[in-house]
Amino acid sequence: MCPGIAFADPSSTSIEQGYELGEIQHPRSVAMGNAAQVFGGSTTAVFVNPANLPLYRVYHLEALAAFGPEARRQSYGGAIADSSTSRLAGGFGGTWSQMDPDGIKRQFTDLRLAIAYPLGDRFSLGATGRFLRIGQKVSAGPLGASLASDGTREEPVFSEFTFDAGAAVQISENIRVAMSGRNLTAPGTALAPLALAGGIGFSSATVTVEADSLVDFTTFGSARARAMLGAELLVADRFPLRAGYRYDAGMKTHAASLGVGYVERKFSVEFGGRRDVVADHPATLLSIGLRFFIDSASGGSGDTGETF
Repeated sequence: MCPGIAFADPSSTSIEQGYELGEIQHPRSVAMGNAAQVFGGSTTAVFVNPANLPLYRVYHLEALAAFGPEARRQSYGGAIADSSTSRLAGGFGGTWSQMDPDGIKRQFTDLRLAIAYPLGDRFSLGATGRFLRIGQKVSAGPLGASLASDGTREEPVFSEFTFDAGAAVQISENIRVAMSGRNLTAPGTALAPLALAGGIGFSSATVTVEADSLVDFTTFGSARARAMLGAELLVADRFPLRAGYRYDAGMKTHAASLGVGYVERKFSVEFGGRRDVVADHPATLLSIGLRFFIDSASGGSGDTGETF
């Protein structure tokens, strides 16, 4: 496939829609309307809430890709999560992304190192160190050749370290609550917005339902909220079926999402897609992941919870 052909037209969405708060779009998170604060374990936890790393005993390696046709966005990367070697769980993940190559031509590299520790059987804390480097075309921002929005010829427009932190509590056998803070160094830019997210969820052997909210304090100059709802059904211990809904007050969009996966003892394949159903400039996002279960003991649903 030739990227020049696939991305020949300019983006038909806003920069904010294409950038998506700089989030790494994992297929499970996308499929569940981005509701992954509570039960997003394994490699998902590296990108969403590090406190969920100890939630399941796993040693997983995953390759990821995401595409946004209207935003002309493409992302490629991967992650590894290990919560089976010791009580201190850890993970590493990263992606390279590009959006609107015929317009702003923003390119960004996102690297994350996460650790978490369970304090007893019901409470866990986690933190993620993040390095983000962003470059974009000169004189292509919304203000043209501007110090406020422009790129530079030789230096990135943003290149900094920041961190996330999270906590999760198991209320009962099936009910769990969690929260996390993002970009807690508060860089003061929409490229790495300060945000607070949280949620509550229910999970059994075959059904997971989660409701989340997120408040973005930076992107739009004042606090704007997101509401997210996701559900997952595991069929025949092999096929996770997912659906979700998201309302974003900042971008004034309503979006619906769907996803499906296939789980074997040694690997899984996941797909998630989201489409704006109410928006001034409707956008689509597609994400796919291939995950390998390095520790074969975590390859079936068993007592490991989410293994896909």
